[in-house]
Amino acid sequence: MHQISANRRMVTLAASLGWFFDAYVITIYALSVPLIATEFKIPSIMLSGTIGSVFLVGYTLGTIGFGVCADIFGRRIMLGVSIVAYAIVTALTSLTTGLYGLAVCRFFTGIGGGGELSIGGPYVTEVWTKERRGTGIGVMFAFYPAGYLFSELMFFILTPLWGWRAVYVFALVPALLILTLRLRLEESPRFVGVRTQLRREVCPRIGLSAALRTPAYRRLLLSGVLIFVSLTYSYYALAFYIAPYVIEHYHLVATRGVILVLALLASSSLIGGLVGGVAGDAFGRRKPAMAVSLLISISTFTCWEGTWSLPVFCLLMMLTGFLLSVLWSLSIVYVNELFPTEIRASGFGWSSGLGRIVSIAAPMVTQALAGAIGVAHAIAVSAFIWIPLLIGYRISHETVGTEIGDRVLPLPLLEAASK
Repeated sequence: MHQISANRRMVTLAASLGWFFDAYVITIYALSVPLIATEFKIPSIMLSGTIGSVFLVGYTLGTIGFGVCADIFGRRIMLGVSIVAYAIVTALTSLTTGLYGLAVCRFFTGIGGGGELSIGGPYVTEVWTKERRGTGIGVMFAFYPAGYLFSELMFFILTPLWGWRAVYVFALVPALLILTLRLRLEESPRFVGVRTQLRREVCPRIGLSAALRTPAYRRLLLSGVLIFVSLTYSYYALAFYIAPYVIEHYHLVATRGVILVLALLASSSLIGGLVGGVAGDAFGRRKPAMAVSLLISISTFTCWEGTWSLPVFCLLMMLTGFLLSVLWSLSIVYVNELFPTEIRASGFGWSSGLGRIVSIAAPMVTQALAGAIGVAHAIAVSAFIWIPLLIGYRISHETVGTEIGDRVLPLPLLEAASK
């Protein structure tokens, strides 16, 4: 039992630090956009919109690709590959001198980062018990806003001394520490168990494409995709634009005032992630998620459609960040629980990847709308993106307190069960 608990802690910490690093890489770009725009003589809205969407294309491909590979080669090895690829390309971003080089680096950074999403969640899901699985995911997700805060600290320290490029080079430091920890991990016991059973029975692994030949799994994938359409679009419609917006609207200095606003948002998000995990174990996944999605629609619209003083704007952003993190925490564990171990990373990767296809357009749609109606009104439009999530939860079933499956039923049985 002690060995199981120790492995659970190690896996959770390793995956959590990956989310921590993911937040660092995404946030340093959002923070450095005004500085890059000045140096490259490019409008900041283009860097937030066009390059933001290029990053998301890479992230989508990485989320799907790493998820599929994790079901084939294992969670442990692919998690290591993700952090190595991620760190190297992030550091190379410091050498870019123009728009095209920046776009290429952000694209490949997205591919590496996609692995953290599609591997970390399934890995943590598989090492926690059914009674505390939501809490484990909540802890993992809470590291994302913690990475957000860390990136702001490093930006505040490094940028005045060596410029915006320094925060990209510094990415090698936390990445090396995370890789060192991941080299000590044990493979997911559930993944090992499935592999062992397949070898013992001398039968091939059933992949996601084969499972999707039945309506039951197609419905599960549709549910996951709809949930992530809302989650990813709403986040990226907002993430790339907060820094430029508060600089312009509230006349804040990039290296100080903006960091304060983003730090408040990250702090509330950290609490929200933990609350979402614990609440999911106590009250279920579906009903709390659907209720919170309605609340966040109201808070988003209120925040961006009103004319607020900076303190009130910060309070509304903190509420939005809290609710958004609750939803992410609930939904990550929920979608992972929908699929058996044999196709869990693939199912989760395709769910979040296909859902993210819509989010690829989020920065560019916001950019286009901002030109016509202003940034605030453009972001307020994302308040209506929660409808797909409501549908996704509505067409599926509750998973709290149930034991996750390990094997996809053999196809004849699966087809018979779906009739």
